[in-house]
Amino acid sequence: MKLPSDKLLHFSVGATITVLVVIATGSLALAGAAVLLVGAGREVYDAYHPDTNTADIWDMVATCAGWIPVALVVQLTQL
Repeated sequence: MKLPSDKLLHFSVGATITVLVVIATGSLALAGAAVLLVGAGREVYDAYHPDTNTADIWDMVATCAGWIPVALVVQLTQL
């Protein structure tokens, strides 16, 4: 199964936000909250602009999923 490029972009944004927040704060929990907030916020924005955007819960899931690999790397390197 091939992932649509839109979902890969959302995933990449989530991972990037996670990296930046972890570097800035050292907190995976805060990074997770930031990713969730950005993912949900983007979909709310999309819902209010249906003429140019499409709200999709799977976009938010893809954004939040970007947190997972970064969290794993952070946890594994802190052993």
